[in-house]
Amino acid sequence: MENKKEIIFRLQLLLKITSAGEDIEDMGVSDDAETVHIRFKNGYKRDVNIACDSGVSIIQDVVKALI
Repeated sequence: MENKKEIIFRLQLLLKITSAGEDIEDMGVSDDAETVHIRFKNGYKRDVNIACDSGVSIIQDVVKALI
């Protein structure tokens, strides 16, 4: 089984150094591991559904939400 929390933690570090993710304040996974919560520096929040996603699909869904 994929470690969704670890994937999001590492993805957050990578995205923060890109222009698409430079305004990300924090990213986290819900307790049920079905949603990624993205909080931006301006206070805006976005949720991304990652239920049933593989590791690569998690990355794709989060990146799609940012572009």
